[in-house]
Amino acid sequence: MQKGINRTTLKWFALVTMFIDHIGAVFVNEFYFINMSWLYTLLRCIGRLSFPIFAFFIAEGWHYTHNKLRYFLTMLAFACISQPFFYLAFNGGYYSFNIFFTFLFSLIIMFLTDKIKNNKSLGILFATFIVTIIVSIYCLSLLNINVDYGVFGVLLPVVFYLFYHLESDWAKPTCFLLAGLLLIAIWLNGFLKSTVINFNSYVGLFAILSLIILLFYNGKKGRRSYKWLFYIFYPVHMFVLYLISLIV
Repeated sequence: MQKGINRTTLKWFALVTMFIDHIGAVFVNEFYFINMSWLYTLLRCIGRLSFPIFAFFIAEGWHYTHNKLRYFLTMLAFACISQPFFYLAFNGGYYSFNIFFTFLFSLIIMFLTDKIKNNKSLGILFATFIVTIIVSIYCLSLLNINVDYGVFGVLLPVVFYLFYHLESDWAKPTCFLLAGLLLIAIWLNGFLKSTVINFNSYVGLFAILSLIILLFYNGKKGRRSYKWLFYIFYPVHMFVLYLISLIV
């Protein structure tokens, strides 16, 4: 019997916790209306565990894929497909890009870092491109056009990609330390913008617990990969939640 948690199990865990999170996000007004704000908070706390795990497997996918262009184009296709449903589900998400776009920016940076490693003479040029991407995302946020999880969310898969598979005793501790700092930065960015400080202001910190779960990843695929399910579920579940919200 294999020790640890395989890839498929972790992806299912991330998918379920994401779904739980989005139930809270879509029906927040209903929870407060029936005086069950505590349930909303619980759902969002559970949901914080999903993003870092998905970010980790975006990095893993880029590391292992034999066709990086197809991987990127698949992400781009589902980013475009998901955007209308993202807008419908989250009321006004028109000015925010869904999580697939966050990961697209991550893939671009990972592609550029590969080029830097393979051709150091182009390092300055590609490093400039990376900085330009990060600054552009930040400037969009100033215009209230947000990339889901912002600049720090874009960088999270990059940290996993750069450090997780390095053959060094310090690589994985460094990887998880940097990932933890980025998750704190994501929370702090929202916390500083908060006008009301209460327990919900600290919900984002629960994302750090996902790193503990990732420590038990055994690197195995699992019996079945369900590759396309994880892509398809994202737009479909948002559309279903939107339809339910019309009824309630």
